[in-house]
Amino acid sequence: MSVNLIKKYTTTKNQKFVSEITSDMTTIEKAINSVETNIESHKKAKSAHSSEQIKHGGLTVYDAIKEVNALIHNLVLEADGTNIKEVLMARVNKKAVVFPDLKARLDNSDSVQEELSAAIQKEYEFDYTTIPPVYHTTLSLADKTVLQWFGIDEETGDIYATQVSSGNTEGSESFTITRMNQNGLMLDSMKVDKGGHGTTLGLEREGGKVYIWSNYDVVDSNGNTVGNDLVRFPYTAGVTLNSGSGGIRRYNKFNDYYTIPVTDTKNGLIAFRIKLNDGNSVVELRKLSDVKNNINNVLGTVTIPKDLVYLQGLAIDGYDLYWYTGDTNNKTYPNELCRFSFKDGKLTDRISCNFGYDEDGKYEDNFREPESVCFYKDPKTGKKSLLAGVVTGGAGKRINKVYAYHSKENAAKFGIDLSQGYQGYSLTQSNGKGKRLPDSISNLKDYRKVGSYYMYTTETTKLKDHPSPGDAGWWLNIDAADPSGTVIQTLRRNSTGRDIKIYTRVVTNKGVAGNWVEVMTGQRLSWSNVPLKNGASNPDSSNKLEYAINGGTLFIRGRVNIPKTDGVVFALLPAGARPSKSWYEGCQVGGTTGDRKIGVLASGEMVARGFAVNSTSNVTYTYINLTVPLS
Repeated sequence: MSVNLIKKYTTTKNQKFVSEITSDMTTIEKAINSVETNIESHKKAKSAHSSEQIKHGGLTVYDAIKEVNALIHNLVLEADGTNIKEVLMARVNKKAVVFPDLKARLDNSDSVQEELSAAIQKEYEFDYTTIPPVYHTTLSLADKTVLQWFGIDEETGDIYATQVSSGNTEGSESFTITRMNQNGLMLDSMKVDKGGHGTTLGLEREGGKVYIWSNYDVVDSNGNTVGNDLVRFPYTAGVTLNSGSGGIRRYNKFNDYYTIPVTDTKNGLIAFRIKLNDGNSVVELRKLSDVKNNINNVLGTVTIPKDLVYLQGLAIDGYDLYWYTGDTNNKTYPNELCRFSFKDGKLTDRISCNFGYDEDGKYEDNFREPESVCFYKDPKTGKKSLLAGVVTGGAGKRINKVYAYHSKENAAKFGIDLSQGYQGYSLTQSNGKGKRLPDSISNLKDYRKVGSYYMYTTETTKLKDHPSPGDAGWWLNIDAADPSGTVIQTLRRNSTGRDIKIYTRVVTNKGVAGNWVEVMTGQRLSWSNVPLKNGASNPDSSNKLEYAINGGTLFIRGRVNIPKTDGVVFALLPAGARPSKSWYEGCQVGGTTGDRKIGVLASGEMVARGFAVNSTSNVTYTYINLTVPLS
């Protein structure tokens, strides 16, 4: 009941009593309002209550926490570590080493982690100055001139290399690009007409194609070089590229100097070597995407010292620049491999190079010139290699060798990869057996990889240019290529019931094949019957008309009754036993003295012409004994 309601029903008689009750009620009402206000403030309070204000089990929370802390202190900090199993286990590492306390155990773990991180970092560091160079391979180039540049497609392992093309006219140079497998065996090539010297190129793989970044000479109507462009074009085997060819795209090189590019596509980078008017060189590092988008943004610059300006090759790996220098036989400029940093432009490493000796410890024909450097990073393991070229040998017989500074993993990798390209025994598989040809081969002229290969009888029938398909199994030997990539193919028949048969021919680096020529293998001949026609017959079974082939020569023998009609075709030789040109010879007749003119035509027809005899009417048969060259 409120104070106002009490006053409403108050009378004079109980005025005093009511006054006292009213006073008490007012006090109570104030107390209730205060409690409600405190409760509301309590609900809205954001700060915690003091642990001393809350009790738990007869103790304040503050006192209870102090008691638990003391217990833990006694159990852990004051214990000797032998009476608490979990604490003891935490102090022991995997090698069963017991540490005096948990802190020491944790400190040791931190130390091990730091050592591991340092070991991992060292594992992926590449310091070519501590690695001895090893022979890698020799490059089989399309032209007879010397190597200028080479690079490796890290996806396929194919090697691309340049040479100044033979037969350049005065005013502007052309260069040839050769694609090789990882063993340096030429696969195909293309020519860049009036493109320049081919000093360095950049490789970029995009959309399954390999693109070439290059300097390209700008040539006037008189054939003189008047400028240089930065270009990109797809590698296309067998073509001659010129300035008007489709597929060439030109980019801004952001300067007016002679500029050659190299690329590091794994890091999305490209570097420009800029040759200044005074002959000095500056190298700029840029993002490949910036160049494509015409953004002039230099990430770093290296100014080459004057004693290193004789350029023979450069390559980049991130912010590292590798610079290869030196002239022929160290006449003026020593052969050196240097490393610079694009981060500060400083020279960080510099070593001399003398690799390239022949087996006798000398350079072939006392000639040596450094040519090109290439950086390789395994796309799977991240391991690195630095490869450098060196040319030895006399004029007209240069040898283009490649040596490598391999991380130990890459040394093993390339050793295995290269050995797979070579055959373990003399041109055979590692088990001594001949290798097998790929199923995709339909013409032997399209396969020029050095080695010894075996074909079953059924396999020979699928080859369009096999000289004697389907009669036996055959070995194919492909000899080492000449400097232009031309090889000799030799076929040998595998048969014990018949004499061995051998064919050989030359196949050029472009797959142009000469004629198969049969090699003479012995005097014993393997004879086969020749089918007769137009009334001709054999007078007896022991002297049938027969033929044999040996060493590119056709032999024909037998006695034949031939109609006396002039020009009668009396026999037909099978394919493979037909001369390339017709052959005529006189053969003795029976029944009288004299000869009859017998012709062996390129069509395989055997034709009888006129007589040179005493009595034509007395002629009975003709003795056929012919030796006919097939080619």
